[in-house]
Amino acid sequence: MNAPAPRLNPDWTALRREFPTLERWTYLDAARKTPLARCAERAMHEFTRDIYEDAGAQAWNSANVGATRALMGELLGAKSDTIAFTRNTAEGLAIAAHAFDLRAGDNIVLTDMEHVVNLWVWQHWENKGVEIRKVANRGGRMPIEAYLERIDRRTRLVSTAYVTYANGWRIDIDALAEECRTRDIRLVLDAVQGAGLLARRIDSLGADFIAIGAHKSLQGLTGTGVVWCREALIAQARTEFVRAPGIVRGADIGQFDYVVEQHRFEAGNPNFLGLWVLRRSAEFLLSIGLPAIEQRVRELTESLLERVARAGIETQTSRDWAQRCHIVNMLVPDAAGLQQRLRERGIVVNVKDDKLRASVSFYNDERDLDVLMTALAELRAAHH
Repeated sequence: MNAPAPRLNPDWTALRREFPTLERWTYLDAARKTPLARCAERAMHEFTRDIYEDAGAQAWNSANVGATRALMGELLGAKSDTIAFTRNTAEGLAIAAHAFDLRAGDNIVLTDMEHVVNLWVWQHWENKGVEIRKVANRGGRMPIEAYLERIDRRTRLVSTAYVTYANGWRIDIDALAEECRTRDIRLVLDAVQGAGLLARRIDSLGADFIAIGAHKSLQGLTGTGVVWCREALIAQARTEFVRAPGIVRGADIGQFDYVVEQHRFEAGNPNFLGLWVLRRSAEFLLSIGLPAIEQRVRELTESLLERVARAGIETQTSRDWAQRCHIVNMLVPDAAGLQQRLRERGIVVNVKDDKLRASVSFYNDERDLDVLMTALAELRAAHH
């Protein structure tokens, strides 16, 4: 499949116009949901029109699911037959949480900066005598040394966010992957906060499983997601709810002819609409190019961090690009109250761990940052 060629010098102003939400809102909550580009609207019209006019000949066509898979492989940097489609990050993590055989006395290492789903999916192991350990953050940081304090000879698996959802800390994935590889420990990544923003290939991260929800920076709908599995593990991984590889062939598959051995983590009908939208979104992102998107996000977060520092607001977000992505948090009194008052002014941010969280994407610009910081200054002054 020939993906659109990336733009050498993206016209960020023109790309911003592809997001109608930005005509009415200062949207700085990319870490929660994408505001949806016009390509998503067009995709939904294409999908429904095909059902109305051609009884779903293309809308429910498994070949189009395959086309989405190929494009996502190209965008994320992985062979298409190592990618399966899920509903969200949580489902991908749940697949990983049932994929390996552990024994009583073994331990699983998580961190205290995970989204709750990356705790819940592992807790079933505690009933089987497996210990769940948490790495303690160091002032919002999670250096490799913190992981090593909790890893020992009975550690069988580490599951962690590539980019943390609260303050945007990006882990030293190379150091962690090397430690896991040396100790024969499985590594599972929640990469929902980095996919679609960082240009690095996911198959180069050194993980065994990677779970990604498509409703953030992949510009997809909720209810769509991706799980990547290291190729050598696909046939070995155990699943609780999907058949073993190789037991379904030919006519036995029937309407589920899109299910092949490499995609054994998928069950039943896929989210055809969501994957149609995801295909158009992948084309859109490929036309821009992840290197350009990453550079844009780097510049915007650097600019926001400078503004936060000038305003005298403390943050846990690193100034080192290798240790952050698109999220900047702010330690302010009454963060939840500020969030609501900002929304009343047409500014969308979030609150995580009682701290204000702003998160950018390529569609943002310097004016968005100015609007946010001006409103914050006024609201904080009024509060005092």
